[in-house]
Amino acid sequence: MNYEFALERISQHIVKFGLNLQPALSLKTDRVTLQNYANWLIEQFPQAFETLLSGPNQFMLQKRFPLANGKQADMPTFTLTPRGLLFTFPQRLFIDQIQNLHVPEKDSVFRKSLEQFQSRFAERAIRRLDVMHEFVFDTDQADSMKIIASNLKNDLWHEQARNLNIRMEIPVEDKNMSLEIKPTHLMQSGPPKVNEPGRIVRFGIIVNVVMHHLRPQTDLTDSDIDELLTLTDEYVPEELIKFLNNEY
Repeated sequence: MNYEFALERISQHIVKFGLNLQPALSLKTDRVTLQNYANWLIEQFPQAFETLLSGPNQFMLQKRFPLANGKQADMPTFTLTPRGLLFTFPQRLFIDQIQNLHVPEKDSVFRKSLEQFQSRFAERAIRRLDVMHEFVFDTDQADSMKIIASNLKNDLWHEQARNLNIRMEIPVEDKNMSLEIKPTHLMQSGPPKVNEPGRIVRFGIIVNVVMHHLRPQTDLTDSDIDELLTLTDEYVPEELIKFLNNEY
């Protein structure tokens, strides 16, 4: 099946920055410093951080984004994970329709947030940074499973494939890019309408891209981090779309 990936067909785009820290943070011993840090994030970047949710085993910030038709969506934008920290910046979501959320200057927000974290937790080393872009490309009524399967060489595979998940890793100099491609579909909410053939209203193709350094032997420096962010921004989304469309 002929399908062309394009910017205007992106119905979901979420950017994540995942940090692996050593030694790990502990809510039991680091909660007060984390709360002060969270308050700083809310004060400095209200476009990304708004409300602190803290419990015995939870520490996260979320942001309420306005949507069309007066609706709102609460999204986690900062989370303490077993590995370290996760910053999440939604750019576009499909909620009833395409909704542009867009946290402006996300790279700058992340870098300044990280600098402040390092000043407050100087004893923590950054062992790894994952820069993740999560996309859904809308295929409307075209079955995304068949679109992906059409790239397989054997025609019999096109017909018989029922579950297809393509994963690959592409080394780029001293860094690694992992790519995942798989089909998805969006179900209509509420009861089906009269004479409606089914409840699937549209299909999509999930494309996840993750960039990170290959086995860093030492702690990541500011230069390492800036270089990774630049490389990711140069590849996503223009070069990614060329790759998906087999333009190389």
